[in-house]
Amino acid sequence: MQKHEVVIIGGGGGGLTAALAAKKTSYDTNVTLITKDPLSYSPCALPFVISGEIDSFERISKRIEDICRNSGITCVIDEALGIDTKKKAVKTRKSEFRYTSLIIATGGTPLIPPIKGTHLKNVYTLYRLEDAEKIMDAAKNAKSAVVVGGGAIGLEAAAALIESGLKVTLIEGLEYVLSKALDADYSQAVENKLAENGIELIKGINVEEITGASRVESVKVAGKEIQADMVIMVTGLRPNVKIAESAGIETLKGCIKTDEYMESGVKGVFAAGDCAITKSLITGKPAPGLLGTIAIRQGTVAGMNSVGEREVFENVLGAMILRIFDIEVGRTGITEKEAKSEGMETVTGKIKSTTTAEYYPKGKGIEVKLIFNAADKRIVGAQAIGGGGVAGKINLLTLAIAKNMTVDDLIRMEYCYTPPLAPSHNPIVLAAENAYRKMKRLAERDKRLGKA
Repeated sequence: MQKHEVVIIGGGGGGLTAALAAKKTSYDTNVTLITKDPLSYSPCALPFVISGEIDSFERISKRIEDICRNSGITCVIDEALGIDTKKKAVKTRKSEFRYTSLIIATGGTPLIPPIKGTHLKNVYTLYRLEDAEKIMDAAKNAKSAVVVGGGAIGLEAAAALIESGLKVTLIEGLEYVLSKALDADYSQAVENKLAENGIELIKGINVEEITGASRVESVKVAGKEIQADMVIMVTGLRPNVKIAESAGIETLKGCIKTDEYMESGVKGVFAAGDCAITKSLITGKPAPGLLGTIAIRQGTVAGMNSVGEREVFENVLGAMILRIFDIEVGRTGITEKEAKSEGMETVTGKIKSTTTAEYYPKGKGIEVKLIFNAADKRIVGAQAIGGGGVAGKINLLTLAIAKNMTVDDLIRMEYCYTPPLAPSHNPIVLAAENAYRKMKRLAERDKRLGKA
């Protein structure tokens, strides 16, 4: 009997996870991973190598061939050129690989806006390890830098360059930084932290031009010319779907369209990672995932299902966290702004608290905001910012949203306490109580107006 053959295109978080999941689920299956990049690493770690907080690129990377060899996976360092879904084959520059199941995990490519001057020397993106290496080399002889893009990686890049001793200007075309992740009130706290650390922020305006003879000399924005020795473009990713589209595989919103099993419209062909579509657990609307944690979950599901399992990939909440200087910023679910655009009436609960008992000398401040659907009192979003403990709260609140918990559930939540680690009154419970009181007042108002 011929062996089941699983071929994976792409060795990033989604692809490598898929290969490992397929092999663990069915060890007798032949699993082949095709990747152009011989190294496995997280792009999220790159800003921290640039800043010097992580002392080398070797610390964040491993050879994919070594990982595969230790797991019984065949690793092919090559570029996939095409897919023949009828023949069930992947053609590379050097060879051709037949498959029973195929997983496309081709990731994304940095999206560069059509700005004049992006071709100049010392204009960089920050997605691959070699990008970070070039930025570090250029920073040694630079005095000033402009970072274009106020998302998570853009903020971390700006912080890294400031810590490297450069003068940094951050330009965000939207109305505030992290505008797709946070509401304006929590974004303001981040912007205040940028200003405290010497980063000049220009927002709500797009870059007009990057100038220079052969290398960057300045950036023009809002009629102002900002001197710059280097420019970092962190303006999003474009999913790599060309190889899929050329094979007749359907796409949606620029990503490979998949079902709940991560299978595309072509039977036996799966997708995972930045190239695959996701749907919001709250709104049901499709959108690119573009988070490493989502890629890992998708890769696990695609890998298992490629060998015959029927694991379901749940829709996503976009849980994320980042650290800017000495503050942690996290979010999950939808923002108040997103809820409003969906026609949802919300009630928020906010609280300022501490990471330890308030009297404990090493405690730090933390703020938590919970967003509830007023119609059914279920939590639909959360944001937190503070000196520590944010990741744990965002993880817990992500689970709460996924499990359709209400304000009453969160008020009754049991939690732990000890002065050096956690306060006696949990910030999540306090924020839920704050929202509950607001809901009660709204109900009383509606009763008076005859709405209830």
